[in-house]
Amino acid sequence: MMTIAGQEAGRPLHLRICDDLLTGRLTERDRLSENALSARYGVSRTPVREALVRLEQDGLIERNGATARLRIRTAEEINDIYRARAWLEQAIAEDAADRHGELDLLRLQHALEAGAELDPATASPSDLMAANRLFHDALGQAAHNAVLLDLQGRLTMQVARLAETTLSAPGRWPAAHRQHAEILEHVRAGRRADAGRVARRHMDDARDIRLTLSVQAR
Repeated sequence: MMTIAGQEAGRPLHLRICDDLLTGRLTERDRLSENALSARYGVSRTPVREALVRLEQDGLIERNGATARLRIRTAEEINDIYRARAWLEQAIAEDAADRHGELDLLRLQHALEAGAELDPATASPSDLMAANRLFHDALGQAAHNAVLLDLQGRLTMQVARLAETTLSAPGRWPAAHRQHAEILEHVRAGRRADAGRVARRHMDDARDIRLTLSVQAR
């Protein structure tokens, strides 16, 4: 396997592993062992072990000695996480409406345009997830609230590697993209309450789809 290098090499290893899990470059079929990850990222086993400990603390994986696997969530846990995310994304959108700068608006517009280029009929789940995350990351940065940004990253990890992304559900990506556009419109205009309202509805819709997928998978 080719060693991952370049600009990614300067990022903390647990974030690099997390990104690969969130975007589907690492899946349930890949061995999450210290040896395999050491070879993949071109590092020794010690930083891999430390990264796995961090990911376990964040609730993304479960460890068993030198190996790990993605954590399987119950329907109740999924509901609780999405309820927390709905509150969090509402708070982020509200702060973004109050605190954004011109660069923040440019990032959000870029993310929105990147999402508009995707055809949900042909785009891969990982492409949809990456485009969605690009927008939410930009929104988190626009809030200029380090506490909310940290919580956003942790809760994103909690649900992003569930069995199937909600964005692949019929009609979900066009609806999600329209909501992204609404959020940006309200943020740009400084409409705090409206931005928060749409952001909460956005996450509530995702929760409903996620719980439906969870029931169907049983």
